[in-house]
Amino acid sequence: MKRSLPGVRHGAIAYTLVVVTMVCGTVSLEAQQVTSVGSVFQDIGADSAASALLPEANSVTPGGAFLRAVLVPGWGHVSIGAHTRARVYFALESAVAYGIIRTRRRISEATSRASFREILLREDLLIQGITDPTQIETTLDSDATLADLRKLTEARGDQQEDLVAFGLFLLLLSGADAFVSAHLKDFPEPLAIEGGPTDDGRFEMGLRLRLPN
Repeated sequence: MKRSLPGVRHGAIAYTLVVVTMVCGTVSLEAQQVTSVGSVFQDIGADSAASALLPEANSVTPGGAFLRAVLVPGWGHVSIGAHTRARVYFALESAVAYGIIRTRRRISEATSRASFREILLREDLLIQGITDPTQIETTLDSDATLADLRKLTEARGDQQEDLVAFGLFLLLLSGADAFVSAHLKDFPEPLAIEGGPTDDGRFEMGLRLRLPN
């Protein structure tokens, strides 16, 4: 019996070491799981805080879309995803702006030509010894070239006014369109056209109306 005691002791010690190792491994695994779960919650909290601080995509308000459309042609529509209409408004308003600039140059040219023609006529009248203001004005009014240049200047001035009015109309129309589109951007397309060939060789086409939820 005494000889068997050392073997029993060694077996008990080995069993104790195995149990301690398993317990330590279990504790370490649980600690790692708790740490990983904690890090996951920290990441979720960080993501929530970041999403709360950063603006959401496509979060442009109708008023913001209106201001963008008025400030820069097409900007309000781009901010709500209406890229086609943004191109259309940008092209139209750019063409109107170019027309206004070009008309102003033509008005300046016509005014310069009219002024030059009037100076020549006044110098001729001065050389002839005519100094009466009434006679000078009558001579100027009777000159066909000067009259045409003055009419041209007035016509181009009217053209400029029309272009400015049309540009303001387009500007307000673009802003109103962007304002309404920002309100309706979350609605589905109300009308869809569907069609295709059938089994008997015919072609069918139909309209489908989608109502918002």
